[in-house]
Amino acid sequence: MQNPYNVWGTLPSGSSSEIPPSIYGALPWNDSSSTAAPRLHTFYFTALNPSITNCVVLGPNNDPQFYVTTDSNLPGYTVLKAAQNGQKFGLIEWKSGGSQVEIRGAVPKQAASTFLSLSPDQRYRIMHVGRSDYIWMPDQDGIRMCLGGDMSSTTLAKVTRESSSFKLEMRSEAVQAGLVHSAIAAIVLLESGTRI
Repeated sequence: MQNPYNVWGTLPSGSSSEIPPSIYGALPWNDSSSTAAPRLHTFYFTALNPSITNCVVLGPNNDPQFYVTTDSNLPGYTVLKAAQNGQKFGLIEWKSGGSQVEIRGAVPKQAASTFLSLSPDQRYRIMHVGRSDYIWMPDQDGIRMCLGGDMSSTTLAKVTRESSSFKLEMRSEAVQAGLVHSAIAAIVLLESGTRI
């Protein structure tokens, strides 16, 4: 039987992809040459025309990922859609008596004040998505989102205002949990200047 560790000293630098992962789990496999998913996914809400209710959401490589559009012919509605295929994934209906929000596959049509309910002490908002709650709370330089019930938990997303855009950084866990669409809707509601 060959010693599985003897390949460590025999492979040239940079050829770690030839080392198989540990089958016994005793040692982690760290293939630094692989293109692992980044820890943070960054999106920019840009081309605010004139506000976040009409903008382009850029993703990696500054490619458009989503469009937030409020048609001047139908000013009471903001549509959220994917840039790649034009598929609508969300709708915000602006009403003086209370706006409505719907996110396909995640949030059924409901009052924006239910989707982003205000905490009893009015210090943060609670975003309800499926069976989970997430807290959006002010931070030193923006707004951060963490898992509901524990404001000291890991920050899953953070929004900061830049000179002519908003920057959203989301951890891979939040992206993999399918929270991108809900986060986009929440940010549009929170940064629209309209009372929720």
